[in-house]
Amino acid sequence: MIQDSIILQDVQNEWRTVRKTWDMAAANIISSFAGGGYVSHTFRCVAYSLTLLFAFTVLEHVLQQLCKEGHFICNSRFVGPLMSASQNDLVWVDYTLIDEARRKRNDIAHHQQWIEIDDCKRYLDAIENELNNWNILTSHAPIPW
Repeated sequence: MIQDSIILQDVQNEWRTVRKTWDMAAANIISSFAGGGYVSHTFRCVAYSLTLLFAFTVLEHVLQQLCKEGHFICNSRFVGPLMSASQNDLVWVDYTLIDEARRKRNDIAHHQQWIEIDDCKRYLDAIENELNNWNILTSHAPIPW
């Protein structure tokens, strides 16, 4: 859906960073347990919640580019208004879930309210589904978190 191949490659690379960040957090938490250490539940939630912030940055960049390319009209560069403005012009797989995730993202960013790991996975899957639906990502097969 993004016509600019350089921007498309940039957001694909950004999404790979989201995936790598999740994997890095998981590997470090698992290795801590394996080494006999302890990682608090809160720390695990913080590590994974930060991944959701990164994921929304990717979504924001995608929506900014789609707006720039004329898929919808919006006078803002922020993800909330971009989502709202695009709701009737883009085909969303699950706009309601993404909007719920956006509110949780705001709680993380502005109120340090960390979310549970399973909720984070569900939100990341939903964002990835949207990116696949818009032909942003090259792999349409879901990859477990």
